[in-house]
Parts: sequence; structure tokens; C-alpha cells
Amino acid sequence: MGYKLSNTVAIALCLGAIISDTLFVFTGVPIAQIGSLSIVAYILVGVFAIIIALQLGELSSTMPHSKGGAYSYVTKSFGSELGFITGALLYLAYCAMTSVIALGFSGYLLSMLGISNEPLQIAVAVLSIIAISVVNMYGLRKTSGLTRILVTVALLSAAIFCIFSFSYGINKGTIAAVLTYAGNGGAGTFLQATTAIVFAYSSFQIMVTLADNIKEDGKGAAKIMAVSILLGAIAYVAVTMGLIALIAVPHAISANPLIYALSYVNAPRVIELAIGAGILFSIAAALIMLVFTSSRLVYEIGHDNLLPRISRLYDKEKGVATSGIWISALLSITLLFAGNIYVILSISNFGIIVSWAMACFALINMRRRNITRKFSSPYYPFLSILSIVVCIVLLFGLPGNSLAFGITIILLLLVIYYIIVEIKYKKVPRLKLFD
Repeated sequence: MGYKLSNTVAIALCLGAIISDTLFVFTGVPIAQIGSLSIVAYILVGVFAIIIALQLGELSSTMPHSKGGAYSYVTKSFGSELGFITGALLYLAYCAMTSVIALGFSGYLLSMLGISNEPLQIAVAVLSIIAISVVNMYGLRKTSGLTRILVTVALLSAAIFCIFSFSYGINKGTIAAVLTYAGNGGAGTFLQATTAIVFAYSSFQIMVTLADNIKEDGKGAAKIMAVSILLGAIAYVAVTMGLIALIAVPHAISANPLIYALSYVNAPRVIELAIGAGILFSIAAALIMLVFTSSRLVYEIGHDNLLPRISRLYDKEKGVATSGIWISALLSITLLFAGNIYVILSISNFGIIVSWAMACFALINMRRRNITRKFSSPYYPFLSILSIVVCIVLLFGLPGNSLAFGITIILLLLVIYYIIVEIKYKKVPRLKLFD
């Protein structure tokens, strides 16, 4: 059976992954683009994320012991080819997220120390990924307890920030800006900002890789993801309102928006330090869960013999994909040198959105084949079809270079897959699709 997480701990892990990676690092990006409309965007994406969570919950109930999430569902439904592509894209997305969050962690830490040095920021990000990887080697039982503490600190930090910013906004009269500042862009800008916000919620799907550690399997995973997304949406909206209340019209996108906003209004140093320390702890929680999740994904792909044998090392006693942790760490560190942080963010979003769409197709196919499940997503097939359409729309909201990069990666993965197939089986299999 393995170690079972209580609902409280499971929600803490999921919520920590949702809020810790973007609540404190990238909240300023959509505000600078669309102002107060970012509140609407956070709500819309939150609702969409819950819809996806319900469908992933049903899929996890068909394969409760799977550790690969969308990769496993697509592989079972459509075979190893589409599964390999989906898994590789999702894995790249997880590692890209880890890189972005590690950079956010180092940026916050150095800013608190009054240091501005890009090479040093990358060096600290590398060290943080290595440190988190070491922590993950201790196993789920120990890391889940640590993560719960880190998430508690994160929520306290967000609460302190909101209380101060709302008080300031009421006293200074800037609270009206929360409803009046709408940014400078049109519908296209709103779509781009909304697509970027997908990153804010995307980590909720770590729960499907832990389905066998959650009570009620798929149904339990669906409930935990839905509750966590709801709480995360409340946090995002509250912090967004607080930022706008402090700075009625944001002057620039900041890599550490909360500290920037507090400094801008000359907030007491003790508040700035308290929130800064809480932010560091919360980002650490997200890093722990992302490295853990990506390691399980690479193990699952390797377990299906789609990766070299080295990827299959697994400590059953601790529930740790040992080699997967260090493979993920190495790729995440490599992505630190990929260039602009927003390009890395877009790469991640592409993989996440494609994996969601493929998971919805997998659910439709499994329903058609009447595969046994313990939990059924409501309003089938309407929500599944709606989700696929929304995913396609969101893809067009990505920057052009990110979309081109994503398509290039898919084509490259296809070439790699078929080269391996031809080498292994000598003759490429041919199918007759029509009689």
C-alpha cells in the first residue's frame, strides 16, 4: 500500500506547489500587462484548472498506482508514441518550472542581502536545486512534513502582505485602483496574460503522481486538487489586489514584486524581512514537490523501457526515484542557462497545455473503451471537449517563438522515437488504417 497522506497534508503539498512557485515571483507580470483584469484572469484559469483536475482525477482512478500522470494515461490510451511525446513535453515543463522557481529563490535571497549580480544569482539557483534534490532523497514521509511547515509559513507571509497592503490602500486612497487600473492592452494582451497565468496553477497535477499515496485514489486526488486550486485562486486574487493597492499603476515588471512594492511605499523593514523570509520558505516547498514529481515521471517513462535503464532506479522503502531526482536536477540546472526567464516560462506552459489536451483525449478514449474507473468526472463529454478547445486557444496565446519552439520539440521527439524504434526492431511497423 505504501505511505498514505492525510487529506490535510495532501492539500498542503498541492497548495504549496500551486502558490509557492508564482504567487511571490511572477504576480507582477499579468498586473503590468492587464492591470485589474488579471483578477478576472486568475479566476477564469482557476475554474479551468478545476475542470482539468476533475478529469485527471478520473484518469488517476483508472491507474491509481501510476507515477507518470498525463504520460501514463496517454500511453495506456494511445500507445507509447503519443505517450513518449506527452511525457517528454511534460517532463521538460516540470524541469523548466524548477529552473524558473530556483531563479526566483536566488533573486529574492540576493535582493534581501542587497546584492545584484546575475552570475551569482545563477550560482545560488544551482545550489538550491542541488540542496532540494538532497532533501528529496529522504523520501515522501519526511519531505511531506517539511513541506507542510514551509507552506504554513508561505500562507502567513501572504496574509501579512495582504493585511498591510489593504490597510495602506484604504489610508492612502489607492484601493480604488484595484477596480480602475486595466492596463494598456486589448484582447490579445489579455489572452497572453491569461496563458501566462496557466503557469500559476499548473503544479496542481503533482497529486496524480501521488494517487497511490492518497485515500480514495482518483476521487481523493480530484477533491484535493479542486480544493487546493480554489484556495490558490483566493491567494492569487488577494495578493494581486494588494499589489495594485500599493502601486496604483505598476511602473515595471519586477522579478520580486512583493518586496519591490513594499520598498516602493517605504514599508517598515521588519515587514519586508518577515515576508521575504516567508517567501524563501514557500518557494523551497514548491521546489521540493517539483523535483519529486519530475523524478517520478522520468522513472515511469524509464519503467516502460522508453528511457535508458539508469532512469529506473527506485528506492521502494522511501518511495524515491533516486536516479530520476538527479536526472531532473541536471536538466533543470542546464535550463538555467537557456536565456530569458520568460522564454523558459513559455516553454513550460507549452508542455503543460499540450499534456492537458492529450489527457482529455485519453479520457474520451478510455470512456469509449469502457475502462474500469472508481471516479467519474461530471458532465462528460462536454467538459472534456470544452477543455480541449480552451487548451487550443491558450496555445495561441503563447509568444510566437515559444509556440515555434514547442512544435520543433515535438517534431524532434518524433524523429528520436522512430530512430530508436528502427534501431531496436530493424523494421518500422506498418499499419493499414482503412480497408
